[in-house]
Amino acid sequence: MSLFACDKIGLQFPGRPAPAFSCISLAIETGDCLHITGPSGAGKTSLMRVIAGLTKPTSGRIIARPKRIGMAFAEPRLIGGLSVLDNLRFVAPRSTSEAEALLAALDIAAFAKTPASSLSKGQAQRAALVRALLVHPEVLLLDEALSGLDQSAWALARSLIEEQHLRENMAIVEITHDVSRTVSRGGKTLQLT
Repeated sequence: MSLFACDKIGLQFPGRPAPAFSCISLAIETGDCLHITGPSGAGKTSLMRVIAGLTKPTSGRIIARPKRIGMAFAEPRLIGGLSVLDNLRFVAPRSTSEAEALLAALDIAAFAKTPASSLSKGQAQRAALVRALLVHPEVLLLDEALSGLDQSAWALARSLIEEQHLRENMAIVEITHDVSRTVSRGGKTLQLT
C-alpha cells in the first residue's frame, strides 16, 4: 500500500531563479527504506517537507499521504523549558512507560527529568528520535537526525530504529550526506542534483 505517492511534483520558491526540485515521481510503500542524497541546496529537506505535508508542491500532484509521521532533524527542536519526559508527553501523553523504555534503549534514561535546554546536541538528538518513534509512525522521516552522535550512540539509535522498522513495518525516509552512516540498510536511493 502506498503511504506516500506523487506524480511529477516540483517546488519553486518565490524570487529564486531555479526550482528546489522538479518532476519527481515516487511512491513510498509500507516497510520501504528511501535514502535521499545530493549536495547542499539540492532540495532534499524541501522534498521531505512535502512528504510530511508541511509544504505544498508548486507543480504536479500528491496522490497519497501517510496519516502518522514521525520526524527528526539534525536540529532536535525540543521545547527547552520542558523536561525530556515532558517533551515526549507533549506528543504522546499516555506513553510515559514506553517513553522511558525508549530513553533507556538509547542510554539517556538518566536525563528524563532534565530540562531539554541543558542537553548536549547528541542527547537532544536521541530524545528527538524517541519523540518521533512514540507516535508509531507509518513513515519515519530522518533529516540528518543522527549527525551529532558518536559511534556508540549512533549504533544504539540505528538498532532501535531497525527494531521498530521490523516490528511495525514503518517506512523510513532518510536524508544523509554520509552514506556510511545510513540508518536503514538496503532500500531505494533518490539522488537530487
